[in-house]
Amino acid sequence: MACTGCALLCEDVEVQDGEVRHACRIGTAHILNRQQIDPMVDQKVVDIDDAIRHAAAMLADAERPMFLGFGNSITETQSSGVRLAEKICAGIDPCSVHTGLINEIVHSRVRTCTLPEVRDHADVIMFWGADPMNTHPRLLSGYAYYPRGKNRQHGWEEDRTAIAIDVRRSHTASICKSFHKIIPGRDTEFIDGLILALRNKVPKTVYDSKKVLKLAGTLKKAEFGVIFAGSEMLGSVPCDAIIRLMDELNEFSDFRILSLYHQYNLRSIAAATNTDTAVSCERPGGCDPTRLREADCLLCVGFDLANSLPQARDIDASIIVIDPNETLTSGYADVVIPCASGGVDLAGTAMRMDGAEIDLPCIMKNGQTDALTRMSDLNIMDRLLEAV
Repeated sequence: MACTGCALLCEDVEVQDGEVRHACRIGTAHILNRQQIDPMVDQKVVDIDDAIRHAAAMLADAERPMFLGFGNSITETQSSGVRLAEKICAGIDPCSVHTGLINEIVHSRVRTCTLPEVRDHADVIMFWGADPMNTHPRLLSGYAYYPRGKNRQHGWEEDRTAIAIDVRRSHTASICKSFHKIIPGRDTEFIDGLILALRNKVPKTVYDSKKVLKLAGTLKKAEFGVIFAGSEMLGSVPCDAIIRLMDELNEFSDFRILSLYHQYNLRSIAAATNTDTAVSCERPGGCDPTRLREADCLLCVGFDLANSLPQARDIDASIIVIDPNETLTSGYADVVIPCASGGVDLAGTAMRMDGAEIDLPCIMKNGQTDALTRMSDLNIMDRLLEAV
């Protein structure tokens, strides 16, 4: 069964007698998390039907509603959420720095690949602003570094070169062949210097020119290179700089890029909110406090606004939370509606980080957990759609 602990959606996870097998520590904690919240209105426990009615009334009365999140919801819930947004003219924002790059990938403005292709063909792998050892523990063992692939039978010992580029020496950097430390806020300068080095020009930059030239030499020799772009990179590098780098790399070798995010179905909602039929917020991603302050009603679906944007407590808008578990935002939201967790208590479909469609059976079957049966966020969304 597939684990929705992160965007890898590992499909070999098993749960038997309350024991999780084959999942990483993040996936295990996600599957066993039972911090279920009660339905609440004004922080008072109510019946879930009352909570849904209050939420529907708030959305119907809102003049400037905005939907946040959906990256941790099954695709079917996202589709229903888009229809609801269209009906009440709400904006939808996944609130992630990854949405900009995902849209460039979806529209083929940068070259990408699948995870099995990384495993079978990649000989040079760059972790840029990413630390998968702590965020996606099975990426290295399953696809990106250790496994023997079709054309990489000798794995990391001989066939793969791993490179880390980050503002700090991460755990992932400790296993990489080389590490390049980025000065915070000066990622684009490093990219510009690397582009010059790829053209055999000495970059005039604050970074060590010899190291940049050596890195360029390694990248130019790559047969199949892959960049895993993490939040640290995408939070400070504009998409046009990434596109320029990818175009330059592909002048010399074959390079692909994948966005390394945590929400298990972010790619699906990012693509859905970039179509002509959906109402979407401006890109690049990440929560824009100015836009949020313009809204009079915020619907947070599987998204902890207060944790992602601490100043959210100062936003003068009513807040509705739909989430499987207790969050910082649910602690002060006007309406809280608990829901089932996708792939754990609820079956559906999702899109892996490389675009592959994955079926999500229900992991927790009857008798495997003493948790109360939870209503699906798809059912909740459909009821809101009908009520408004």
